[in-house]
Amino acid sequence: MNTKRIVLLTVVNALIICSSLAQLSLDSFSANVGTMKTTHSEHSAYSDYQYAFYPEVQTGGSLFLPYFRWTIYWGYWSDGITEPLNVMDIVTYSRQTHILGARVTFFPAKIAPRFPLPVGIFAGFAHHFTTARYVGTFGLFPYSKPREHFTESLNTVEAGLNADVSILGPFNIRGEIHQFFPLGDPPIDQALKGRRAYKVGLALQL
Repeated sequence: MNTKRIVLLTVVNALIICSSLAQLSLDSFSANVGTMKTTHSEHSAYSDYQYAFYPEVQTGGSLFLPYFRWTIYWGYWSDGITEPLNVMDIVTYSRQTHILGARVTFFPAKIAPRFPLPVGIFAGFAHHFTTARYVGTFGLFPYSKPREHFTESLNTVEAGLNADVSILGPFNIRGEIHQFFPLGDPPIDQALKGRRAYKVGLALQL
């Protein structure tokens, strides 16, 4: 069984367990867009591909108490590289990543009305499944044969803030920022250090 399937089953089982322990509602949906740092290195050759457009969809509901909510989400980014980078002997890959995550959000203002900010504070887990597609090599590459397409996957914990502003009935404008913290030492994990996503979107709160 591959890692992606294991993560999906873990999330589903966690939701089933939660629903057996308490009333678990499903009353929130949102579609967000924003930007996310890619997994490319800080090498100057990749300076135009450090950030990518990031769409995301979320769904969730109340959990245990009114000031806690659960959320699951799926997001995707692609670096958009279609031609070899104009740097001699660099092997160019284009990367795309699907992200599946689950989190719990705490709303301080619901338990402390004088809390100065109407924000949610969340923490959770995310699985990243990355596909690297070989694009080409600029110039000669005499030392070794470049790899063909390959995949990488990793797990992260995450933390962040979000806030909703009501605009019309059940519809809200949502702003969100979250930070990934890799669980491991391989190079792709190190590339995720200091990595954030910034998003705005439209949320429906039933």
